[in-house]
Amino acid sequence: MSVTRARLEIGSKICADLLASAAQGYPGEACGMLLGRIEGNRRVVEGFRPVQNRWSERDDRYLVDPESLRRALAAEEEGGPRVLGFYHTHPDAPPSPSETDRELAWPWYYYVIIRVAAGGPEETRAWELNPDSGRFEERSIRYT
Repeated sequence: MSVTRARLEIGSKICADLLASAAQGYPGEACGMLLGRIEGNRRVVEGFRPVQNRWSERDDRYLVDPESLRRALAAEEEGGPRVLGFYHTHPDAPPSPSETDRELAWPWYYYVIIRVAAGGPEETRAWELNPDSGRFEERSIRYT
């Protein structure tokens, strides 16, 4: 399986709403799913769905609620928006994947990490897991 190197596109209104929603989880990690469509070499985010962080032992980890993911994938099968990836925050830390992020990641999906500092979003980066190397590779985000 090869890594797609597709570009992630997010509209400015969706992005602003996503950042505001993500910051609400501070000082813990907020998380959710990125929903949209695929057009050629573009993954177009048309919305997002915040989900409960099911990682209960620590505030510096995240786990997407499995039932929410199951429902989103079932809706996708019925013609709804595709699950393009996931987002989560890194409170007061760089938006680079941690070892735990890597261990829990699946190839193909994009992982958007948002640095939140002092309760406000500061930097956003996108990553994709390379199934051959087992490492994350940064992907571009185009804001439309």
